[in-house]
Amino acid sequence: MAQLIVRRLTALIATGTLGVAFLTGPPAASTTLTSAPTVVGGQPDHPWSGAAVYFETSFGADGSSCTGALWKPQIIVTAAHCVMEEAGDPIVSPSAITVWPAGANVEAVAPADVQVTFISAEWIPADGSTVDIAFMTLDRPLGATPITRLAKPQEVSTLAKAGAPITYVGYGLTVPRDDPSQASSPVPLSLSEPLTDMYDENKTFTVLGDGVRSTCAGDSGGPYMHEVAGELLLIGPLSGGSGPPCESDGAEADAAGTVASDFAAMANEALSNAGLEPDQQSISTLVLSQPNTKRGTKVIAAEIGTTGQMRAAVKTRLGRNSPVWVGVYAWDDAADEWTVISEKRVRTRKNGRLSFTTRADQDQVVALYDKKDRLLIEWDVLTR
Repeated sequence: MAQLIVRRLTALIATGTLGVAFLTGPPAASTTLTSAPTVVGGQPDHPWSGAAVYFETSFGADGSSCTGALWKPQIIVTAAHCVMEEAGDPIVSPSAITVWPAGANVEAVAPADVQVTFISAEWIPADGSTVDIAFMTLDRPLGATPITRLAKPQEVSTLAKAGAPITYVGYGLTVPRDDPSQASSPVPLSLSEPLTDMYDENKTFTVLGDGVRSTCAGDSGGPYMHEVAGELLLIGPLSGGSGPPCESDGAEADAAGTVASDFAAMANEALSNAGLEPDQQSISTLVLSQPNTKRGTKVIAAEIGTTGQMRAAVKTRLGRNSPVWVGVYAWDDAADEWTVISEKRVRTRKNGRLSFTTRADQDQVVALYDKKDRLLIEWDVLTR
């Protein structure tokens, strides 16, 4: 698979301040930034258009536009690169994001009277299997959504093996990225593309393009969906793509996204911040494996909640006030190495005891090391 190109639409705000066309009012078709609401060769008036949300993000002097999926009336699922300038960068402040009504004609209406209050994101670039997902909680409902629930991982696997067509709806360019006209439509457009069988433990999926129609800049973060037995399932947000008609990179036409239900902790944390109950319909419960203990370390207590919040107390053979590093790690198949999700230092108390809290998600590992980088204990984060 070719290197994916993110489909966030970015523009420089020349004055360094937010102008009328950016974040303070409906976009004008003549502006550089907002020449991106829609799909190259897509179709208007899809019945699922209300699942697509146009939003803009301020990165200091720069601005960008993306699409999001209205999973719940108060929760938008999108791509992490829409809320982070680069992988590893801090997530933008919630106040840097302005949201339009779901499925709206963005030239005809003002931004919605909502504020983003919470954002969680994970962006792990890899060749062909980039994890790129974010959840945003709003202070009030944006409106009804046609989405019934998140597609379960096993459902996505079944659809991928069958090469099933899935539907994208979103706001992005209607011409190739390098077209100087930057032509666009103010309403969301849709297209259908077949899944490949590339969904795997990397939590990503891939669709094949036809070289004639595709998502493009501004479509990043928009929803890929599939209807099963009267339920509209959100598979996950678009991350990026390659090949024609959007890109002139000479690569095969395809695009990729991240499976939303594979991120149970992030999803449930967003629900919690909206005052909603954990999603047990489509998201598995997080559990800890039996601990792998080393150097005489013993577990006093350990638990992980639905939002991925882990609490543990252990007893080591270390002296009082000894430093211990608590890390959360994920395996990167493309790089063939462990990726650091988070690390922090704690210190032992009397009798070598220590307690800590951290946050982890499924298929990650929580491990403790001493100052000589020797493993003391580790848990796998599993689901059931």
